Amino acid sequence: MTMPPVPPDETERLHLLHALELLDSEAEPAFDLITRLVSQILHVPVALVSLVDENRQWFKSRVGLDATETPREFAFCAHTIMNREPMLVQDATQDERFADNPLVTGQPNIRFYAGVPIRSTRGLALGMLCAIDSKPRLLTQDEVSILIALTDLINKEVQMREAVLLTRSQMSYSEKKIQEGEARFRTVFERAGVGIALVAPDGSWISVNEALCQIVGYSKAELLQLTFQDITCPEDLDADLHLLQQLVADQIDRYQLEKRYIRKNGSTVWVNLVVTKYVGEKGELDYFVSIIKNIQDRKEAEESLAALRLSLEERVLSRTHDLQEANEKLSFAMAQQLQSALALRKREAELSMVIENANDAYVCMIRLVSSLSGIIRPSRLLAGVLQKPLAVPWMN
Repeated sequence: MTMPPVPPDETERLHLLHALELLDSEAEPAFDLITRLVSQILHVPVALVSLVDENRQWFKSRVGLDATETPREFAFCAHTIMNREPMLVQDATQDERFADNPLVTGQPNIRFYAGVPIRSTRGLALGMLCAIDSKPRLLTQDEVSILIALTDLINKEVQMREAVLLTRSQMSYSEKKIQEGEARFRTVFERAGVGIALVAPDGSWISVNEALCQIVGYSKAELLQLTFQDITCPEDLDADLHLLQQLVADQIDRYQLEKRYIRKNGSTVWVNLVVTKYVGEKGELDYFVSIIKNIQDRKEAEESLAALRLSLEERVLSRTHDLQEANEKLSFAMAQQLQSALALRKREAELSMVIENANDAYVCMIRLVSSLSGIIRPSRLLAGVLQKPLAVPWMN
């Protein structure tokens, strides 16, 4: 295992980190929403906002992990703060820096890691936003871009606090940072390749992105006048509501469901729905966060494959029946040919016997003629006429 190096600006970095009072602070929605989005959009079980101090990495926000901190010497994130670019580890067991790391050989069994540094206004790396999986994987360029954009939202939040810390008199500057952060979040929200929506507890849409509008065929204005119940296929609504009730009752922390929406033109579209909830500071349910992916092509492909399989099975049955009939006809024809061959052999045997008997008779006749030649004139023999039967003693 390679020990993480110490950044050259370590003293300045730690000073700012402690001054911002982020370490050991309470959970905050601004950070928790980002980690949930990372987990949902990138489909990873663990997402963290990690801050690195002198001896540890401490998690300001975490999804999918019970621990609140780990030693700095084991922290992947301690390596990330040395880089200006994202650090991507496809399989930690194949990386000499981490292959024997206790976080790899033991719980949480890290294999995949992707981390983007969280930086202050002056470029100091305070921590990182990271995505972790226990299985090896590789992010697409679009997924890396989304992770960078989400990290930018955290950067803006941290930088806003840094600005307030440096000069509380610059309220306009702070407001600008908030607006920029919201604009960045809105950019990610709108440019995501999947549908994203904030849904009120009663099912009405609070905010939707363009990808969702394209999936269901409604404009944003039209969709915000409806509820998710209005556009859910009736056959799928009960299952959705049942899972939603479990989520509200804290029986589950999220749910996933394949369901159908009714598009504006009346057609249906299959989607994969992932839903989690956002609870405010007072513990009350504020809204649901829905991630919606269009899986219509996959469903149609599955239906086509099933139809093809059925067609092939029917063709096999038909061909089997035809083959069976052909075999029966062939067997009958062969049996007839066999009977004909046996009859022919029998006739041949009978004919052979007749010929053999005829040969014997012919020999006897020749002998008889030879015997009679001394008694009957040749002319009589040639004429084949005898005046009267001859009494030949030996013929008796």
